[in-house]
Amino acid sequence: MRKMKNTLILAVMIFCLWITTGLSLAAEEEQPAQGNPANRLEEILQRGKLIVATSPDFAPQEFIDDSKKGQEQYVGSDILMAQYIADQLGVELEIQAMDFAMVLSSVDLGESDMAISGFGWKEDREDSFELSDGFNKTGEAACQGLMIRRADAEKYPDLASFDGKLIAAQAGSLQENYVQTQLPQATLETITSMDIGILSLTTNKVDALASDCDVAKGYVSKDNSLILADARFDTTLEDQHAGNVLAVKKGETELIAAINNIIADINEKGLYEQWKNEAKTRASELGIEFDGSEGVAKKSPGVIQVFQENSGIFMSGLWETLKLAAITVFFGTIFGALIAIIKLSKNPLLKFITAVYVEVLRGTPILVQLYIFRFFLPMAFPWLNLSKYACVVIALVFNSSAYVAEIIRSGIQAVDKGQSEAAKSLGMSNRHMMMKIILPQAVKNILPALGNEFVTMIKETSLASTFYIGELMYTRTLLMSTKFYAWQPLIIIAAIYFVVTFVLSKGIQYMEKRMSVSD
Repeated sequence: MRKMKNTLILAVMIFCLWITTGLSLAAEEEQPAQGNPANRLEEILQRGKLIVATSPDFAPQEFIDDSKKGQEQYVGSDILMAQYIADQLGVELEIQAMDFAMVLSSVDLGESDMAISGFGWKEDREDSFELSDGFNKTGEAACQGLMIRRADAEKYPDLASFDGKLIAAQAGSLQENYVQTQLPQATLETITSMDIGILSLTTNKVDALASDCDVAKGYVSKDNSLILADARFDTTLEDQHAGNVLAVKKGETELIAAINNIIADINEKGLYEQWKNEAKTRASELGIEFDGSEGVAKKSPGVIQVFQENSGIFMSGLWETLKLAAITVFFGTIFGALIAIIKLSKNPLLKFITAVYVEVLRGTPILVQLYIFRFFLPMAFPWLNLSKYACVVIALVFNSSAYVAEIIRSGIQAVDKGQSEAAKSLGMSNRHMMMKIILPQAVKNILPALGNEFVTMIKETSLASTFYIGELMYTRTLLMSTKFYAWQPLIIIAAIYFVVTFVLSKGIQYMEKRMSVSD
């Protein structure tokens, strides 16, 4: 046991030294030989890459081509615009896909240079970010309207008819701005994503859903109970921030000035409307329809049909989920076992450190931990060049290890003290006693709890969909943006999760019975 304790102390010292060295190297990297860039624009030019954050779930502006991999899978009019800006700056483009709620945070934290995801101008947003001049504000591409239930079509001939009604719009979107400014007598219901809005509309929770016309037509083409109302928002206002805007970090005036010059060129040449038409053509090649308002809407497909048509996508997501859960539980168990042994040691400093570690990770939401590891870990250790997948795995491993540590600790302490006393009387060393006597009995005690942790971790990997790493819940976003399925993927995903966790639970029960035979 003394050897094990010394080894763990040495490991902690090496880990602390690694952190110190990492921070020192990170500080050195911030001072390149050619001198620190004076602003973000110079940093982009020195780096040779423009990093753009977006939420690719809003066809035809930004969506995913599931026939492609890597950077090529992100397509749409906003992506074409971002590529044009990068080309004008003379740098490469890198797209960082994430949940809509995190896009602006990514820019604020310095992870991305620019955010483009259907944003509209808002006064409080301009207080926190540098917002560009408007684009996508004229022509057919700028059409903004309201989805309603087909049975209510005659109730809403114009915008005035929506007074006093409950209107849903995605939080922070251009459509939210239009509802607030052009429907002041209506009540705004903010939503996190379009599929939530569709569910709210079809279940009579809201009266209408504000949307880009093309997006609305896509959803209508999949569900004949919906229709795009004849009323349209006025997008012709001659204002600097009419239409969509993009955002950069507050204070980066040089970067936003350069972007505004490029946007002026885009608006003058009418390029955005061309890009949106190109994106719609690309979408139609992928089977994405935008003709739902022309009376050709189909009956909403059932769950079985959606699964049959997209089984490959769901199975790919399931494989990623199982792989992620297996990696997490494997390394979480190893790390958790080490922490449990340290907590049982007599060294007060090590016991204090591990106690803080366990309590902090068990006492904070895992989603918050994912955000911290995703955005702050690469900032603290830029020299590691961690991918978003690696950051997510590390966050899940750390979280799992805290729970596993308590499971193993309680399992070891549950073994009768007489067992260790008998082993010592036979002359067994602490290490031999732990490996041959204590742990085998502890495993029997903790197997149900460990199995439950594995089941829990399979479900918690769904939170990783926030960062678009391809697991099972990601398929919902993919099918929502490319096929306009609002509720069917949720039912299918829930069924898959149930089947997997049910089979796993039964397998653990079987192993528990086999191991109890010797008792």
